[in-house]
Amino acid sequence: MRPRSLSSSGEEAIRRISALLKEAEDFRVMGGGNEVVAFATLTEAHVDKTIRQLFSDSGVLEAEVSRRLYLEVHDSIHRSWDARYKWLSQTFNVKIAGERFEQDFGLLVELRNSIIHGNGSLTSLQASRVPQMFSIRAGLRRALGLESHGRSFLLNGAIVVPAAKICRDYIFGFDALVQERFPKFDV
Repeated sequence: MRPRSLSSSGEEAIRRISALLKEAEDFRVMGGGNEVVAFATLTEAHVDKTIRQLFSDSGVLEAEVSRRLYLEVHDSIHRSWDARYKWLSQTFNVKIAGERFEQDFGLLVELRNSIIHGNGSLTSLQASRVPQMFSIRAGLRRALGLESHGRSFLLNGAIVVPAAKICRDYIFGFDALVQERFPKFDV
């Protein structure tokens, strides 16, 4: 499933990811961690921008009561990926959770969190959920070829290209599902 066209925001996110990827290749990046963080963050910003626009386009912000309710809960919408997917599904009938591109991107988000909050190692929270910890490690090995030692990931420049591809695939898949539901949507 490919979108008729990417949203303007999706195009911009992919353009920025591609530029960072080229820069990483030109400078022969050694660790790849900074790129993973940047790619995942650019993708997340696109999703959040899309959600905000969907709410705006829905007319919810025009009526006083619904606008006030939205303002009360809007921070919680963007607090976690589960919350984003729940709001997209229940409010706009856009079902992202469970898609293959979403699963791979979810692994990348877990890696980003381990880089930011665990200095390249699984965080205490990630490690405390043993089945999830094994799933993260196995998934990252499959998706990125990333090996781990104990709680630590052995980051290397070889993860940069597959990480960029995961984000690109996510943006294409995400935009396709939004456009399937809202054919004229753009942000």
